Amino acid sequence: MPRTTGVVASALELHRLSTGPDADAGLRLLRLDRTHVAAAVLAAHLGGQVRRLPAADLHALIEEDLAALREAGVELGESVTARTYCDQWRSQGILVRTTMAGGREETYELSAPAEAALRYLAQVERPRPAVTQSRLTTIASQLDALVRDSDPSVEGRLAALRAQRDAIDAEIERVESGQTQPVGGAEGAERLAEILALAEQVPGDFSRVRAELIALNRSLRERIIEMPGSRGEVLDDVFRGVDRIESSEAGRSFLAFLELFQDPEASARLDDHLDEVLARPFVDLLPDADRRYLRHWRGTLSTESANVRQTMTGFSRSLRRFVQSRAFEEHRRLAEELARAQALAARAAATTSPIRRMSTALDLTGMSLGSIGSWRLHNPADARVAEEVVRHDVADLDLEAMREVVRASEIDLAELGESIEASLAARGVATIGEILADHPATQGLASVIGLLLLARERGAVLAVEPVDGADGVTATADREAAAPVECVAWVSEAGTHRSATIPRLLMSAADDTARR
Repeated sequence: MPRTTGVVASALELHRLSTGPDADAGLRLLRLDRTHVAAAVLAAHLGGQVRRLPAADLHALIEEDLAALREAGVELGESVTARTYCDQWRSQGILVRTTMAGGREETYELSAPAEAALRYLAQVERPRPAVTQSRLTTIASQLDALVRDSDPSVEGRLAALRAQRDAIDAEIERVESGQTQPVGGAEGAERLAEILALAEQVPGDFSRVRAELIALNRSLRERIIEMPGSRGEVLDDVFRGVDRIESSEAGRSFLAFLELFQDPEASARLDDHLDEVLARPFVDLLPDADRRYLRHWRGTLSTESANVRQTMTGFSRSLRRFVQSRAFEEHRRLAEELARAQALAARAAATTSPIRRMSTALDLTGMSLGSIGSWRLHNPADARVAEEVVRHDVADLDLEAMREVVRASEIDLAELGESIEASLAARGVATIGEILADHPATQGLASVIGLLLLARERGAVLAVEPVDGADGVTATADREAAAPVECVAWVSEAGTHRSATIPRLLMSAADDTARR
């Protein structure tokens, strides 16, 4: 029995990957009724240098392909359209529909499992030799480098490096003596085909990394929302400025690749090597499609890496805003309310029929539908002026009338200042009420407000009692106990008598002289 445990577990896992809602998108592509149509169309438009297309452009291209296939006698069905195919492939995970940052147009691209399935079909259609000298040489070279770089012994690493140096010196001597021949012909084409097989897998890895980042972003948000309490590991990291997206395994792996890819020296060396290899005669032994792919491979990597980097940066910023704006608290509260409602619904389902009529009215959200015949068309002529324009001659400007308009809209501080000066000259010290008694408010409440402002500017102090006489030195116990307020009165523009209680602010001519 223990020997069969692994078989049972593997069978169950493969069953999950091949059937059900969690089935692998690549296996779904291979199990379609018209796999040949889907594989040919998707490989032609999304499997080469172009890996992403706007939805409208992809629909138009597939419509042309469907018309050509029908003319060739391929049974597709009359009602099948490009949009139908794209919707079906998207629902099965074969296509991924996204909206690029900064744009509104939706785009389609292949999912990572679908790309792997197309590569498998391409290998079945054009199989490459599996047992080749170049493949064994590549494996041996990588293994030698791994053994050398992972050796903890300094002596061992030095010995390996010296052996490598001796081999290079021996190769230099053979080249100088003319004992070697450059690689060409079938051997060069075989090596290049092996390199091309590795290069074809790299763009597909970008789709896999992007899918992992999307899943990671969703997982982090779910952990933040479902986490009990107000703090947690993810929240603490985000508040401390730790980027959980870039510090993930997928993020670190991609950033390491991007660092090497964007290194100026390494990038220039890669471009030079590609140009030199493509200029070799043995390149003509490869199919035209392989040569075109290798020629545009560098540009494809640049575009795909930029898209992945943009996705990673967008997720990092979005997660940081989600936490720092406290938006997760509202999501958490909503999740708790939904869980509570589901628990109550499950409890009620045991005793209540789901079709039972209830007395509660529930307003559902939605859009109002109406007949187009009920619309009233806009008539531009309704806004047209039919009457003749009456011309009015410009009248002479009345300065006195303009002054009255300004007085009605602004406080006449100049007039109030003159009133204060006149009262202080006559009394020596005065409050606002005494100034208004000498000079009534010509602007009503505006005059009172203006006097309060000017009193504050002049440094007026609170006076417990109105001061009699010019010296302002009369104070008794009763006066000190009086409240520092006074009542002022004025007549409004409508002729109504108004009054208000204001602070008793004392202004003096001596303070005014010192201020000047």
